[in-house]
This record gives sequence, C-alpha cells and structure tokens, in this order.
Amino acid sequence: MSKATSLTIDSQRWYDAQPASSAVRVGDLVFVSGQLSVDQNGQIRDRGDVTAQARNCFESLRDVLTQAGGSLEDVVEVQSFHTDLRHIDPVYDVAREFFTSDYPAWTPVGSTGLPNPDALVSIRAIAHVGAGIKETFTPDTLKWYRALPASAACKKGDLVFIGGIIPTDADGNVINPGDHEAQARFCWNRVKEIAAWAGGSADDVVEITTFHQDARGMTGMVDAWYGDYGQHLASDATVAITAIAVPGLYKFGALTAWRTIIDLTPGKRIGATPASLWWKIVNISGATTKEGSTFVGLAGEVASDGDGNITTPGDVAAQARYAFARLEESLEMLGGSRENIVEITSYHKDPRAWEIVQREGKEFFGDHKPAWTPVGVTGLFKEGYAHEIHALAVL
Repeated sequence: MSKATSLTIDSQRWYDAQPASSAVRVGDLVFVSGQLSVDQNGQIRDRGDVTAQARNCFESLRDVLTQAGGSLEDVVEVQSFHTDLRHIDPVYDVAREFFTSDYPAWTPVGSTGLPNPDALVSIRAIAHVGAGIKETFTPDTLKWYRALPASAACKKGDLVFIGGIIPTDADGNVINPGDHEAQARFCWNRVKEIAAWAGGSADDVVEITTFHQDARGMTGMVDAWYGDYGQHLASDATVAITAIAVPGLYKFGALTAWRTIIDLTPGKRIGATPASLWWKIVNISGATTKEGSTFVGLAGEVASDGDGNITTPGDVAAQARYAFARLEESLEMLGGSRENIVEITSYHKDPRAWEIVQREGKEFFGDHKPAWTPVGVTGLFKEGYAHEIHALAVL
C-alpha cells in the first residue's frame, strides 16, 4: 500500500470537523478538494463576484499545493463546477493569471449548488509533483481549445488526464445537434486519438466520467462505448464509468462531455465488478486498474441492488452508506480497502444533502480523510438515486 498523507492548510481549518481534508498526497500525486471562495470559518468571500471568487479559489489551490510540496505548474487536471454557465469564461480569464503554459486538462460543467449556497464556483485539481516531463496535447480536431488556459490532455508519468471533451468541430461549432449517440461517439473517438498520441490505446483507459445535458442521453454514451467493446457481461478487463446529468456544458448544444483517465503502465487492464452491482450485466466495472499499477478508477456508486432496484427510496443517509460500502467492495476485489480512497466527488440531486452524506462519510472513513468535492446535479442514471459517489484510489 502506498502511504497517503492528508493535509489541511491553516486557512481551511473548517475541514477539521469533516471527513475530508484540503488535499491528499500519495507518492507524487496530490488530489485537491474542490476549492471554494470561503474564509477560515467557511463563510463566503466576495458574494456575487465570480471573478473575485475564482481568484480566491486559485490562490487557495496554490497554497494547498505549496504545502503538499508542489506548485500550480504541477497541476495536470482541473474540474470546475459552476452555478451559472455564463461564469465559465470569467473563470478561464482568472486562470490565465495562474497558469501560463503547459495547461492542465480541464472539465467545466454546470452545478445546481455547492456546499456554500453563495459559492459560484468550485475548483478541484490533481497535481503530479514528482520529477519528469509534463506534456500537453490538443489535437487539430479540437484546435479551438488552444485559445483556452486548458489542454485537451495532460500527461506526466504513466497517467494521462483528458479534459471534458465536447462534440465540436475544429473551430468550436457543436456538431450533430440533438443526437446523443453521435455526440458521444465523437467524444470517444477523440479519447482514442489522444490515447494514440500518448503512446497507448483505448485499452489503457481506466476511468471515464461523462456529463450530460439530459439524463436520458446517458444511454447514448453507453451505446457509443458498446460500439467498441460490445454489450456483454462486465469482463475482467473493462472500465469504470460514471454518468452524471448537469444543468449545462460549456457550449450551447453540447449534450455530453467526457472526462477520462488513461494509465500507460505496461500490462493488461483489470476490472472488478461485484455481484452487488446491477451493471455487472454490461461491460462496465466497479473499479479498474492496470496490472502493475497502483492507481484505481472507481465507477460512481449508487443505491441499487444487484438487480437494479433502489435499495432505500427517499432515505438520503442510507443511500450514502450503501454507496460507500459498494466502493469498498469493489476495491477489496483488487486487494484494497476504504483506506486506499484518496478522492471523493459526491454528486447530489439535492445539493443540501452533502452534509448528511459527509456525516455518513465520517462514520465510514474514521480518521482517514480523502479530498472531497460535493456537487449538486440535475440527474443520475436512475430515478430514485439521491446521490452518486465517485472515487479515485491508490493501492
């Protein structure tokens, strides 16, 4: 087991009462919780001013990384969650003050609410603080990304992080309007293009998170995935996939965005799918790693039994407990445990539920404090899910 260290900076001591920390460092990787524009007591700073809030978030991100032994130059991936989609460009503008070159992969999506009701943006990140070259890539098929403080993909070491690919032509015009499956196929093809650039292939993908303008479009994503891998029982070499519906994406008309992690560690892909997961009937895992690697991507866990029935309808706390247990069960199949979880992103149909879920998380994790980003969303794969709890782990 790799030694994970949780850390909380002095200006974020409000994390002390939560089952979370500012960040977790394990080896050369640092997983940073969603940074909010709040003071040391958790109270909002610069209410109503997204530019000032974004600057506060990036300053906090810088301070967290400094304490972890790194810097903003080490950031390989950013996810930003916005309560108003019109704020994405102002946040990008602020980011240019902090990222000057070799931009991280970036996924911006809408949110129905954040832990502080006056927070306009939450910015979470992953950094690689070790030696080695940080490489970035944006294919010509997405050349309009080059005007942003973001890359389509960022690689350091064996991990490649792909930002939220949305279905556009090279000039940024949305393609295949209204066609969920066609847009999903475009995104998947870009993932494969980037994998080839990195020296790998689709078989090196270990984790995919897809965001959808309309929850009903999630089946289009699944169909695009099946186009390559077939609709059959989850194999021991399949991928952890999480699908989330959000209020909107960066481009009007884009129905989906694909955030992906590739592990180039030599060896075969290993997927673990417990019998308690209803998606054992399809080619999606509960957790996936590579032979010889310690990095694990986990599918977002939900409160449904092995036959797909909602386990505890309407019970927010019980659904959280069930999801946490399924995360651990998947990890145990790979030789891990809850202590290997380094990052949680919890997606909530009611953004106010984050406090209930974290209370359950405190019972589940004990003294172990992963990085944690709570996000309000519009929908999940099945009606009746109160949350979807996504995780990353290092064995």
